[in-house]
Amino acid sequence: MDFELSAEHQAIRETARRFVDKELPRTRILEWVRAKQEPPRELFRKLGELGMYGFLMPPEYSGMDRTDPMGMIVFVEQLARASSALTTAYGRAAVILGPLVANFANKQQKDMVLPKIIAGETFMALGLTEPGSGSDAASLKTRAVKQADGSYVINGEKMYCTQAQSAGFLILTARTDPDAVKQEGISMFLVENPGANPAIKITRVETMGMAMVPTFAVSFDNLRLPASTLIGRENEGWKYMLHGLDNERLYHGAIGVGASQGIIDEVSAYVKQRVQFGKPLSKLQSVRHKIVDMQLRVEAARLLTYRGAAVLAKTGACHNEASYAKIAGAECYMHCAYTGLHLLGGFGYCVDSGLPMHFQDAKLFEIGGGAMEVQRDIIARGLGL
Repeated sequence: MDFELSAEHQAIRETARRFVDKELPRTRILEWVRAKQEPPRELFRKLGELGMYGFLMPPEYSGMDRTDPMGMIVFVEQLARASSALTTAYGRAAVILGPLVANFANKQQKDMVLPKIIAGETFMALGLTEPGSGSDAASLKTRAVKQADGSYVINGEKMYCTQAQSAGFLILTARTDPDAVKQEGISMFLVENPGANPAIKITRVETMGMAMVPTFAVSFDNLRLPASTLIGRENEGWKYMLHGLDNERLYHGAIGVGASQGIIDEVSAYVKQRVQFGKPLSKLQSVRHKIVDMQLRVEAARLLTYRGAAVLAKTGACHNEASYAKIAGAECYMHCAYTGLHLLGGFGYCVDSGLPMHFQDAKLFEIGGGAMEVQRDIIARGLGL
């Protein structure tokens, strides 16, 4: 197995690193965090101009000869150095929902959505989780009733629909066959401009972290959608959703790796210049060993994430590998946020250090996209247990 990045992927990494260093200094990130403000659209348009939305898109829309999961992972690592929250806004469109549309939607839907994603011009939102269905997502209750003219009337409620207010498109899951086995009676719909639809009520949910990408409770009161909004075939939505969830888990692994590496880099620079007891903190064994342990976790998580990307590129699927990557990346991020904050001492507890932001954001990745327990169950089934 070749563990070296290709020249092409090294170039992607360097382009992304330069972009982050220029466009996303910590002071700017923290301004958005304090204001609970979404990053400006112009930032994402610049990523579109750099071609960073096309890694998992089909050639006819992205201009690439083939999809490139490793390129996506390499880019996400660098973007997450600045902010895991900002990276989720990118990835929801570029990694989870854009490829879902590319793989399962009809040509009219693709033509409407994918060019806007490729250009970085739109946010995407997902309506999956409900008040009564989280880890058991397929037990959702939101109901879509087909009408005589082929349209659907939808009633129900979704939770944790991140960026639903500002999203150009909402991918909505709803039950179209209430008598079917739960996974087999779910369909998927494409809702344009949900924040402007009077049949959709959107209420912000205050969260511990991820302040730049607000999440919402979304309710549907007789929302009527034409038949043209159905993605793929009726009652096959759960199959489509699993494809998106695997992508999400893999790129969550990459976020954990990138954000953790950013923490280590910041902490290492600090302890080299911070003098206590007559010498830099980096010369204290108790400090340097903690940093080494952080780096060990990052290296292990990185290899598992790269493995998932390689399997996805080769086979088109990475179910178990995505769960390995997500567990490793998420737990690494939580550990590095906690340890990094501690190593910076009083400064780490200050918002300006950036560590409180990471500390608050990291926990989400052990919950969202499938909790750690769910990921371990997926792996256990793969082991025949």
